[in-house]
Amino acid sequence: MKKIINKILGKSQLIALLVVFFTVSCSKDFLELQPQQSLAMSRALVSITDFNAAIAGCYDGLQSGNYYGKFFLVTPDVMSDDAKGGALVNRASDWASYVGTSTDRSNLAENIWLAGYRVIDRTNRILETKPDFNIDDIKGQAYAMRALAYFDLVRIYAQHYTFTADASHLGVPIVTAVDPLQKPARNTVKEVYDQVIADFTSALPLINDNKNSYYFSKNAVKALLSRVYLYKEDWTNSVAMANDVINSGKYTLVSNANYAKIFSTDHSTEAILEIEMNSLDNNGVNSIAGNYLASGYGEYLPSMDLVNLVPTGDIRKTLFITDPKLGGGVYGTLRVNKYSNAQGYDNTPVIRLSEVYLNQAEANYHLTNESAAQTDVSLIRKRGLATAAIVTETGSALLEQILLERRIELSFEGHRLWDLTRNKKGVLRTNCTASTCSIPYPSKRFILAIGKFETDANINMVQNPDY
Repeated sequence: MKKIINKILGKSQLIALLVVFFTVSCSKDFLELQPQQSLAMSRALVSITDFNAAIAGCYDGLQSGNYYGKFFLVTPDVMSDDAKGGALVNRASDWASYVGTSTDRSNLAENIWLAGYRVIDRTNRILETKPDFNIDDIKGQAYAMRALAYFDLVRIYAQHYTFTADASHLGVPIVTAVDPLQKPARNTVKEVYDQVIADFTSALPLINDNKNSYYFSKNAVKALLSRVYLYKEDWTNSVAMANDVINSGKYTLVSNANYAKIFSTDHSTEAILEIEMNSLDNNGVNSIAGNYLASGYGEYLPSMDLVNLVPTGDIRKTLFITDPKLGGGVYGTLRVNKYSNAQGYDNTPVIRLSEVYLNQAEANYHLTNESAAQTDVSLIRKRGLATAAIVTETGSALLEQILLERRIELSFEGHRLWDLTRNKKGVLRTNCTASTCSIPYPSKRFILAIGKFETDANINMVQNPDY
């Protein structure tokens, strides 16, 4: 994120610190650090300028093409029923077809793991250092970023929270200190969620709230907590966090007329947290847009299962564009145009106000507050199509309406697979182009393998079952 970093530092200061910072951050094995490197890092963080550069480096880690720059969002979507491979599909295709291994062709098992733990390593170095001047805001952002990274890793490498009654199944290793010699075992999913909530909670009183959507704010933390609590099935806390964000008055849903622009507009009124991409700093054809657009790799297409769920006249249907070169048939004629800049300049949404409303709706449903759930889901539905009927369903039919609206509203933002699995639903693809079209719940294959590089380097690392 050169734009953000350059706002904080001069060029010479930036280069000097980041050479040290990135050198001592995660190498091939995220624990493979030399003692002298750790010493060099402690000497690097000696001024407020150093800490500003260090936190900017953490944001840069989020921007990686293996993280929010592309593959962390794309992978769970192509494993779901929202996307299907085109005729020349390659990247992530092992996982889309449920034949991935610890050494998959795209190296996603390795690369997503490394991207997440690089961010964790960088935040740990900030949080370990205790200067004699105030860095509360920087520490708050580091706590929040570490929480997000752990939540993301536990979602993609471990089964959902209620897969076991007490969430005692394997999660990911919790590493909160820089120790070049440790080889940690995997913590339970419950322990990882506890760490995520603790870190987000620690961040809240420290974060300075005078920031735009490119930075963690108090509301961004609360919005993400509404998601974490939803996945944990802590309905009361999910509603409380969502309600705080909605009632803050800082965000409003974009109008129907402007909806399609929010994915190419900086700091829209409903953007709570997004990863900046710009003409100076972007992933180019290796961006999310490059995954879907014909001018990029264009490897994945929207499933007709999804497209047919969007009502005629709904503004969200304009996020699909016709490409006659696809030729119809099993591949159809539509492409995803949610991220429309082929050069990768579109920001990546981490969390938007519309999701917060949907989090609140789903949690309220489980609290038997059906009237509130109907109101929230109707608000999102009618924003898409003003003439749409309000939601009046009750009971399990209401939950299906909420999940339907989540599927349409949050499509291609990396949610669908996890919305299915945490609701104990399998993946069923019609008009399917993958080698595997039906994956009943539960499946050991709903999560990625841990890369062979990690299990080779760490004798305490247990591989996921079936890999």
